[in-house]
Amino acid sequence: MAVTTRNSDRPRGAARRDALLDAVLRVVGDEGVDAVTHRRVADVAGLPLASTTYWFESKEHLLTAALERAAERDIERLQTFIREAASPERAADPLDLVVGAILDPAEHSGPTSRSLLLATYALLLEAARRPELRDATMRWTEAYWEALTPLLAAAGSRDPRSHAELLLAAVDGLIVTQLATGEDSDLAPRLRQLAAALVNA
Repeated sequence: MAVTTRNSDRPRGAARRDALLDAVLRVVGDEGVDAVTHRRVADVAGLPLASTTYWFESKEHLLTAALERAAERDIERLQTFIREAASPERAADPLDLVVGAILDPAEHSGPTSRSLLLATYALLLEAARRPELRDATMRWTEAYWEALTPLLAAAGSRDPRSHAELLLAAVDGLIVTQLATGEDSDLAPRLRQLAAALVNA
């Protein structure tokens, strides 16, 4: 009889793990962090409870891995955007690139995206109480600082790193306000205005 290992089962196993982490994000976005349990996540993912307990030994492990998955996906999107923006055939206004780097239209519209944003910010706030979430939080934040700094420098900023930090903090505030109030206006014009004000200060 063949022995099945986690590595030999990786393609199917990895897909199940990803499905469970996506389910964690849905639960957090729709019901809050307190609603996350192994059973609830398995139900939302449509998988047996044993799948959840096999991959994640605790609620803390579920939350940490879910935040890391959200961070990795967004950092990959951000890095792809920056690479494409640097291509010679793509000449664009640096401020437009700043807006595009921060606001991915596909992730800032629709009910699924709203749920993902709610989950993301809920988990970022949980880092204040759960130190295990802080590494992913800082890695995610620093990826944006590093991406925005050269774009703001190209736009004429005299202190691009500080302006990157201020701009990202402002964007987080705008998004949290939108989520809290139910407003759904386009943030892009306001973000471009903020970036221009920083660059020209």
